[in-house]
Amino acid sequence: MQARLPKFIEIGNSKIEGLFSLLNERRLDFNKVMVFGDRKTFILGGNRIVQDLQSKEVSVSRFFVENSDEVNLNKAEAEIARFDPDLIIGFGGGKVLDVAKCSSGNKEKIFISMPTTLSNDGIASPVAVIKTRKNIPLSHFTRPAYGVVVDLKIIKKAPARFIRAGVGDLLSNLSAAFDARLAQSRGRERISEYAVALAEKGALDILELNDYSIKSDDFLRVLAGGLIKSGFAMCLYGSSRPASGSEHKISHSLDFLYPGRDVLHGEQVGIATIFTMALQKNRRLNGVIKLYKAINFPRRLRYLNINKDQFVDVVLKARKFRPGRFTVLEAERLNHSRIKGIIKTIHL
Repeated sequence: MQARLPKFIEIGNSKIEGLFSLLNERRLDFNKVMVFGDRKTFILGGNRIVQDLQSKEVSVSRFFVENSDEVNLNKAEAEIARFDPDLIIGFGGGKVLDVAKCSSGNKEKIFISMPTTLSNDGIASPVAVIKTRKNIPLSHFTRPAYGVVVDLKIIKKAPARFIRAGVGDLLSNLSAAFDARLAQSRGRERISEYAVALAEKGALDILELNDYSIKSDDFLRVLAGGLIKSGFAMCLYGSSRPASGSEHKISHSLDFLYPGRDVLHGEQVGIATIFTMALQKNRRLNGVIKLYKAINFPRRLRYLNINKDQFVDVVLKARKFRPGRFTVLEAERLNHSRIKGIIKTIHL
């Protein structure tokens, strides 16, 4: 199933101040709007969005997202049914956007994505991650945002950790693209080369930057553009395949075997990407490691709150996740000694 693409993208400074005008320029007709956020993001700029809309005689309902889980999703859908908005705006990080995206998709409402961080490619993708009652993250394929608005002044206020996580999630596309092409070469799948190349392009763009200052306008524009390309690729493909391969299988295995760790998704897949690219003998690996060093990206297993033996177990069990998706994990013979050898070689 192919998802529709977002209709517009806006990246620049001070975008939240002119949001009402921006939406009107896009010929969106709305009298009632729901704004999703959390306690921090409403203080950061969500309240300004609400006040601006109300000053234009728009009826606004705030919805506070406490977590990206089934409980919050059900509450959001109930509030959407009660308020019946013309438009839903998600203003926040991954948790806020996932709940806003999934609930608006389920209720067939227009959704505008306004990220306050660039920590993963969910800002423009058709995938929302919602945790089960057992705290296991599950991916839901839904409608992507109608529009994406990235205010760089807001993004710069986020902790650098979140920007680094976005880099990790974006660079994981290099591993995923390799796996997709590997599956095709083995006759296991027919891929959309255009979608795969689009996801890969965003990662290559950031590798090729001359300046790795992570809070500069240039770096953030390329990062935002790359994450959006990744989301577009998933829309075109009809699944997360262009941006999710062996590295995401390892991430799913980590979440299942060791849930509840304080690790961002982009950090987790970014570290897994070093391992999978080494296993692939991916020619882009040295470039990824160079960028990681330059931005002080966490590159050790201890950051994931696991040890080497636990990581070996995670990798060996990763093939059980998304079994229909052929990757280097299925192509290679893996055992304890080989996995530990790779860990030692790349200094995980």
